[in-house]
Amino acid sequence: MELKVFESPGKEWDEFASRYTDLIFYQSVWSRVLKEGLGGQPLYFYLKEGGEIVAGLPGVLLDFKIFKILYASIPYGHLIGEKSYYPAFLELLEKEFRTRGIDQIRLAESPFWESYPLESFKPVSARCSLLDLRGLEKEKFGGNYRSEVRRAIRKAQRHGLSVERATTRNGIEIFYQLYLSSMRRNRAMAKYPLRWFYALYEILIQKGIADILLAVRAEGGYAAGVVLVSSATSAHYLHNGSVEAYLENRPNDLLVDYIIRKGMEEGKTTLDFMGSDPNDLSLLRFKEKWGSQSKDIFTYVKDYHPFRSKIWEWGKRFAARNFGSVVMRWIQRQTLDRT
Repeated sequence: MELKVFESPGKEWDEFASRYTDLIFYQSVWSRVLKEGLGGQPLYFYLKEGGEIVAGLPGVLLDFKIFKILYASIPYGHLIGEKSYYPAFLELLEKEFRTRGIDQIRLAESPFWESYPLESFKPVSARCSLLDLRGLEKEKFGGNYRSEVRRAIRKAQRHGLSVERATTRNGIEIFYQLYLSSMRRNRAMAKYPLRWFYALYEILIQKGIADILLAVRAEGGYAAGVVLVSSATSAHYLHNGSVEAYLENRPNDLLVDYIIRKGMEEGKTTLDFMGSDPNDLSLLRFKEKWGSQSKDIFTYVKDYHPFRSKIWEWGKRFAARNFGSVVMRWIQRQTLDRT
């Protein structure tokens, strides 16, 4: 058995990964988004035996100069392949991580299958909400909404809101301002730079693999938006942004209704609302009111350099404060400018 790494994964990796999952986050095209959007280095580890790939782990290395962190991947990434090879694969991976000087690794479970347990890693929980679209009929589905959902959609329509697709780079910039508005309102750091959304547009949206959907006001301007990424059988609600002044008009409800109907038209089996903080009950209620089911998923974390990892975790907590967010954004810009 031999451990190898694709730094620019392509056909060989895709053929292997496609035997185990149809999620786009495991495909080589997603590695381009991570590289161009975040300035990270794709590292797709794989184990070969007899000339055939038998196990793999997709990842992206983010090098902040003072700290190297491997995400496997963003938002989902875990071991795939023949489970009988996982113990040997993990042993070789651990040696490779240390050789590369990686300070921390984060493996994120997919909610679509049961992951291999990682006993030496620390699990960090999230709640992921999935809506099963199978068997739903577009013409009848709206009538099956809870009454509060039907009222919210009617309210959005009464206020003249409609949904349009962002088809130009200008539309990407409009969504980015909505995203920043939500981050400021929630006192959270905007983790994703404008460069990330341009990469989504150029690599996925222009090829019909993703969409940015905007809730447009009748009098002009934008109330909310969503980034939707498509796998073969599922749609993923990746990012959201909105303007607080127009939330009362329920633009997010209008967008989700549009996404559900779009998914049914395209024959998707699942709408993936993605992970949420288990303590964010209002967000979970919003996702579940559509009929989605929430389940625990875990990100498995391991520190290979504990002291640096503690500094990194302190830095993230610091970034939650307003001044800290400014500093962390500056650090991110300096890192991206050098890549």
